[in-house]
Amino acid sequence: MGSPLETQRLRHERLTKVKGLAVFGADALSSSAYATEEILRVLVLAGVGAVALTVPVSLAIVALMAIVAISYYQTIHAYPSGGGAYIVAHENLGLLPGLVAAAALLVDYILTVAVSISAGVAAITSALPELYPHRVELALGFIALITVANLRGVRESGTIFAIPTYSFILAFGAVITFGVWRWLNGTLPDLTPAEPPAQVQPLTLLLLLRAFASGTAALTGIEAVSNGVQAFYPPEPRNASRVLLLMVALLGSFFFGTGVLAREMGILPREEETVVSQIARAVFEGSWPYYAVQAATMLILVLAANTAFADFPRLASILARDRYLPRQLANLGDRLVFANGILLLGATASLLIVIFRATVHNLIPLYMVGVFVAFTLSQAGMVRHWWTERSGQWRLKLGINGFGALCTAAVGVEVAVIKFLDGAWITVFVIGSFVVLMRAIHRHYEDLKHQLSLERAKLPRPFRAHKVIVPVNNVHRGVLEALRYAKAVSDDVTAVYVEIEPGAREEIERKWERWVPDVPLVVLPSPYRSVVGPILLYLDQVQREAGPDTALTVVLPEFVPRKWWHHLLHNQTALMLKFALLFRQRRLRRYKVLADVPYYLTR
Repeated sequence: MGSPLETQRLRHERLTKVKGLAVFGADALSSSAYATEEILRVLVLAGVGAVALTVPVSLAIVALMAIVAISYYQTIHAYPSGGGAYIVAHENLGLLPGLVAAAALLVDYILTVAVSISAGVAAITSALPELYPHRVELALGFIALITVANLRGVRESGTIFAIPTYSFILAFGAVITFGVWRWLNGTLPDLTPAEPPAQVQPLTLLLLLRAFASGTAALTGIEAVSNGVQAFYPPEPRNASRVLLLMVALLGSFFFGTGVLAREMGILPREEETVVSQIARAVFEGSWPYYAVQAATMLILVLAANTAFADFPRLASILARDRYLPRQLANLGDRLVFANGILLLGATASLLIVIFRATVHNLIPLYMVGVFVAFTLSQAGMVRHWWTERSGQWRLKLGINGFGALCTAAVGVEVAVIKFLDGAWITVFVIGSFVVLMRAIHRHYEDLKHQLSLERAKLPRPFRAHKVIVPVNNVHRGVLEALRYAKAVSDDVTAVYVEIEPGAREEIERKWERWVPDVPLVVLPSPYRSVVGPILLYLDQVQREAGPDTALTVVLPEFVPRKWWHHLLHNQTALMLKFALLFRQRRLRRYKVLADVPYYLTR
């Protein structure tokens, strides 16, 4: 995806505050486009009168938003190298809490992509209903575009996402500002339906808690800045913390303003049109600014997934370096990005889009558990950090993070309980499975390290003899090249031929006597027409007769076609034998060396 970049340019691939808000703030800002709708979907169950409670519920969520933001402000300055929940929890609370936080974040990032893309597609279908049946295809296309953009590199993706983010800020700010102005002037239209939906549930505390739990979707993405501190230009902590405060101020204003306008206009959630679309359509009376708002909303919702594409690969690389995920996720690609993590995120989010049909309401219950698990463990880790450090105003800082941990823990438990049967159980199960998987990966790497360690190792005894076996299926140029190599490494060379077709033995032996009479040819019968099986049995016999002090090398002749599709026209016997020998070596610890001698065809 573009020309390779030198490693030394990595320090130049940084973000300014302007681009940092676009890259790390898009997820949080875009949640204001669907969080209010999730509140309304619950409150409307108690009748139209309950919709008035949208404002107090939103105000409570804004207060929680401020608490979380202040807590993460401290995390940024305490961990200037990047204070993600995994690092903070791992260093201060121990291994298991760290892995739980990491698993919660990984799940959260995957769901961020799926939810944001689905919400962006919903903004499109609200303005253009005829595209609704194609929402899954649209969502998959957007994920592909964002994946390609991120594979090109951090700074370029920051440039790409800056314009849509600031367009959304201007457009959404215009909706809220103009809507509030019309409300104060008494010209705000009333959209209360003539036949409001009937009350299906009583207005209880449990219903309010459900509405609050649904609305906490507005908090997603707040932690993103603390995870990517090192992506900013120096001084990294100051720039990152300023972006965090600005992002939360904008988010709180947009979210609360949407709640106020929805209440004053009597807007109810509709399947075919989003709440934000209804507000903008009424405020601008369906004129061109409405379509500009929808376009900006669609763009930021789609591109909000970039926050996950910025943080998921970075977190995966840290876990890979700590040997809790495959090492391939720690590798920087040609464009100085963690390309394997980007591709993994894109593929996993696409799978969720297909399973849940790109529907936001179906994905939200899965979304919130991981968010608050990460919030709580991060803040609890900061409490332990301040208690251990005990310098400066540590008591005040400890109190702030402690209060934040209590709040997010309480909300997290509430979300898990209330949303459990709606799909939160899936997230709980996946997080637990991720933790088990990461520990299994770590055990494998630790075992590998132990087996390869030079501690107490002894120099191996030299081999007293070297025997080479060359499996052949015919006599041709590729076989001659393989025999040439075999005779160069040992004087004890034996060729092996498996007789499958009756009568073919005489022709092979005739050619063999003419071209390579100095190399013995062993013909193996195969009553069941298998090539690999008889060769493996023969090699076992040779190994037993030769003993442990004899080096045994298996040389595989293999011709390589010039065009890739020519491979499909051949049996690939050498490839199958290669795999069989590799796995058999692991089980029996035999066959010291496996050598492949390619012969390249010219046409």
